[in-house]
Amino acid sequence: MSDQRPVSPSGDSITTGMAVGMLTTFVHLVSRLLLVPLILHFVPMAHYGLWTICFVILSYAGMSAFGIQNAYIKYVAKYWSLGDRNAINILISTGLTVMGIASLLIYFTISLGVPLILGLFHVEKQMHALAGFMIRGTAAAFLLEIWLGAFKASLEGLQKITLTRLNWLFATLSEIVLIFIFFMMGYGIHGVVFAYIIKTIFEMGLHLIFAFRHIPSLSLRPMLNRQAFNALFVYGGKVQGLGILGLFLGTFDRLVITAMIGLEATALIEIGRKLPFTARRISGAAFAPYLPAASSQDHYFEKGKWPTTMEKMRKYSALFTIGLIIAAWGMVPWGGSVLQDAFQQGKFFSTPWGWLLAGAVLFSVYPGISLVKWAYRFVRHGETLCSDTIRDLYLSGSGQINLINGIIYGYLIAAAPQLLFAWVGPEGTKAYTITIIIAAATVIHLTTGIGTAILKGVDRTGRELEYTLIQLALALVWIPGFAAYGGLMGAVWGTALSLIIPSVFFVWRGNVFFQVSFSLYVKKNIRPCLAPVSAAVLIAALLGLMPPLSRWFTLLEVMIAGLFYLLMTAVFLKLWIFTDDEWQKIISPLGKIKAKFLPRVMP
Repeated sequence: MSDQRPVSPSGDSITTGMAVGMLTTFVHLVSRLLLVPLILHFVPMAHYGLWTICFVILSYAGMSAFGIQNAYIKYVAKYWSLGDRNAINILISTGLTVMGIASLLIYFTISLGVPLILGLFHVEKQMHALAGFMIRGTAAAFLLEIWLGAFKASLEGLQKITLTRLNWLFATLSEIVLIFIFFMMGYGIHGVVFAYIIKTIFEMGLHLIFAFRHIPSLSLRPMLNRQAFNALFVYGGKVQGLGILGLFLGTFDRLVITAMIGLEATALIEIGRKLPFTARRISGAAFAPYLPAASSQDHYFEKGKWPTTMEKMRKYSALFTIGLIIAAWGMVPWGGSVLQDAFQQGKFFSTPWGWLLAGAVLFSVYPGISLVKWAYRFVRHGETLCSDTIRDLYLSGSGQINLINGIIYGYLIAAAPQLLFAWVGPEGTKAYTITIIIAAATVIHLTTGIGTAILKGVDRTGRELEYTLIQLALALVWIPGFAAYGGLMGAVWGTALSLIIPSVFFVWRGNVFFQVSFSLYVKKNIRPCLAPVSAAVLIAALLGLMPPLSRWFTLLEVMIAGLFYLLMTAVFLKLWIFTDDEWQKIISPLGKIKAKFLPRVMP
């Protein structure tokens, strides 16, 4: 029998999860920024370099857990909604058993491989003992988090997003306090490692305690259940594969720029994309509630059957080929002048551009025409999901997150020169065009976030792979190709366009899947963004009229401009977008906060 009533998504709980997720991520990022100068004040730069190396190594070890956490969330939400508590016990027991064994094997592999790692990173001999301690200590804590992460994921499956995020933030802030205490006691970089270990144990302990509290029937023992193993590692393996592919695509542009242009260009693009990517981490934290919310809802599918392995391979191959055809045509304008001169000289095929154009034409005719016809039928007449609740979840969630991103990125684009100057100084202003391009591409890419979270919840992760394969085809051709003829800005445009086109495809396909018309999507998702865009245009014009200022005065300038931007956005939303009832729903939480935290003036 069930211990509690099955969870179901409610607007308030999801909205709260979104808000808390974004707020805690913002506080975390600020705390990390403040932590760096604190560490560098007490330890040598070389020791801090060792600390960063530890997490470079662990990022590869962490690939073993890609997808498993999502699997816990999905299936705990599903079993909880069905009232099947025994299935939850079997799932978590199997996951802890397998991940415990895997974590031990990874730890011993890293521990035995320390001498090889030290040689690979050219660590000086006198620092080998310290480096060995740091690598083994951080690996132990990191792998403990991977192992016991089942409890955090289980809570998120129950839609206790606020609880898990607050636990995480409390542990993270405690880590900073511990680091400072250890520094005062003279532990140096050892204190940073000790603080990280204690923080991890503390956070995992909190999640464990609350998991048993919210699932009173939770009973665990070492076991290997085949069904639970498949649920965790077949589904989780799909998500893990997507994560690894995403990791490659997220670093490919820097690899290309470093190899083809140089380290200075790499530094410039790193500066230019820092603010958009930081903002992406904040808004990305809002996606977490949607996976368990979708998993807990009844739904079924129409117009489709489960494809065979060969059908899936043909589908993915076709989409990748379409991406290559688009990429080939996208390269042709870069060689326009070269082709014209070569044609006049009768040497059309003596240049790579001639062969590229011929290949693009050939591919466009065959198999291009048939592939385009297939793609249209594939999207327009593909499988659809039948669930009014999940459809509303998709529409409302996309509308909220798109508006939030429109507000964040609208100001980021409008004030990019001033923000970079205040942050980095005069060198930063060289990257403001990069910031604008990457920010525009990122805000479009983030329109896929709610959809991908819900698709994971209804076990349709292949939809994410479809647009990722198109992105891969475009990136492999456009980033090095545009960089070869357009330098750094060519690579930036290649990166941006290879992100935008697949994102538009995903939204189109997602709207068909969720049975959302184009006009309804525009009304709910794009029209509200006109308010922050209008305010951003106004702010950009006003900032362009301001005279050059010092960095501190520029910082004050962007703060004042930011407040004015938010005010204008609110005015435009009230006047143009929202009805009176919708506006009251938006501002009502502010009244609750005021009543709760501000003292009453009148008795």
